[in-house]
Amino acid sequence: MDGGMEIVDAHMHLWTPATHPWLESVRNGGHPAGKFAAIMTYTLEDYLNDIKGFNVTHAVHVEAVWPGDPVGETKWLDDIAAHSSTQMPQAIVGQCDLSRDDVEDVLKRHCSQSSRMKGIRHLINHHPTMPIYSEVDHNHFLSSPQWLRGLSLLEKHHLSFELHILPGQMMEAVEAVRQNPGVQFILNHCGLPYERDEHTMRVWREGVMALAQHQNVFCKVSGLFSTNPQWTDKAVAEIVNPLLEIFGVDRCVFASNFPVDKINGTFQQQMDVILSIVKTYSQEQLHKFFASNAKSFYRLE
Repeated sequence: MDGGMEIVDAHMHLWTPATHPWLESVRNGGHPAGKFAAIMTYTLEDYLNDIKGFNVTHAVHVEAVWPGDPVGETKWLDDIAAHSSTQMPQAIVGQCDLSRDDVEDVLKRHCSQSSRMKGIRHLINHHPTMPIYSEVDHNHFLSSPQWLRGLSLLEKHHLSFELHILPGQMMEAVEAVRQNPGVQFILNHCGLPYERDEHTMRVWREGVMALAQHQNVFCKVSGLFSTNPQWTDKAVAEIVNPLLEIFGVDRCVFASNFPVDKINGTFQQQMDVILSIVKTYSQEQLHKFFASNAKSFYRLE
């Protein structure tokens, strides 16, 4: 594939143990992707080195659990971008617990802190029996009137929402999506298919199909190596092909999820396996999937 093909990376992170102290808790394991020891510090320079040889023109930084006031991360990232010749990350997805009493104040401060602010992520994935797959200790957010009120405020502030949920949460998420037709949603990491047993994959497919019925829901083809550390080309294709079929090329976007996915593979390996899946795509379809869909979703044009 032509190395000059434009790529917009719709999901990446920057961090250090000082800025993101939670990293210490997964240094030697305890995360589905594996040990974080080799990626404890990940700077913009590290990222640029990892994508060397590819024409990555834009990067979307997604919140990474900043301690304390989440707007601090937005300021930190805006300063990094402003002092880089690349201007990366050109888009920032900030953190906000949508059930906060002061949720609108947080959203306003995110937006006033940086013109790069494009969306919000609140990690709400919860598994009833596997804590390693959970970011929160309950599954009440999607049915909480207060949380749903916070979600509804995103439209007013022109912010999208990252759906970081497990297959078993998708049907409940469909109702939240239905109630907010003016909010753009994007499913993170293929819907977190950590478990590949027949029952879970049926729930995953049914949930993905239900979400895709709503035209304001997009899907990130990402997390391919972090949701399945023992990945193979075949295993990746078994996840990616249904998503491309169900959402269509117009609502799927490529994303690296670096450095998390770097634990189990390189950027080159990611590109190789994905390009093998989309090898029959036209140049127009490839441009949508790798660049223009993400530019449109995150308002980068």
